[in-house]
Amino acid sequence: MTQDDRTKAAVRPVETQRLDAFVDASFAFAVTLLIIAGAEPLNGFNDLLRAMGRIPAFACGFGLVVMFWLGHRNFGRLAPIRDSWSATLSLMIVFMILIYVFPLRLLTEAGAAYFSGGRLPGREVIRSFEQLRDIYTIYGVGFALLCWLYFLLYGHALKRGAVSGLAEEDRDEAAEARAIWGFITLAGLFSAAL
Repeated sequence: MTQDDRTKAAVRPVETQRLDAFVDASFAFAVTLLIIAGAEPLNGFNDLLRAMGRIPAFACGFGLVVMFWLGHRNFGRLAPIRDSWSATLSLMIVFMILIYVFPLRLLTEAGAAYFSGGRLPGREVIRSFEQLRDIYTIYGVGFALLCWLYFLLYGHALKRGAVSGLAEEDRDEAAEARAIWGFITLAGLFSAAL
């Protein structure tokens, strides 16, 4: 790759910038849904305490959403030029994260209640073992699908190489990221199967 090619690859087209801005905004909206989905009007001090009790569950959900956002941001750094397939995969990731946020919230709230011995809110979210099994299955499938989309996204950048702006010295990092997303996909599927 010549210096001119590297310079062209380093310049992100306006379409790519707009797509990445949309993806970033969608992740921010997903985080907002984590808050809003559990938010209730505060009518007194007890309501405030209950809302504060949701912070650990929100932190767990926030961490997972940020993990996916960082994966897309890292992809954008490694492969700054998008074609129609990488744009489609990015939009599919947005679609999935906006769906995934709801089972994520249920699971993190139920988990926070369980691990706190019922001191944190969320005990009422899942009322039976069957519901817990179903939410784990839904969560595991959604998690695996999201990870699989990242696996495809990084694989596409590796396949397209310089056309996607992937510098030769970044190929190993992209291949490692692809392998990690593939492993996490299998973990999600295994979790759902259990």
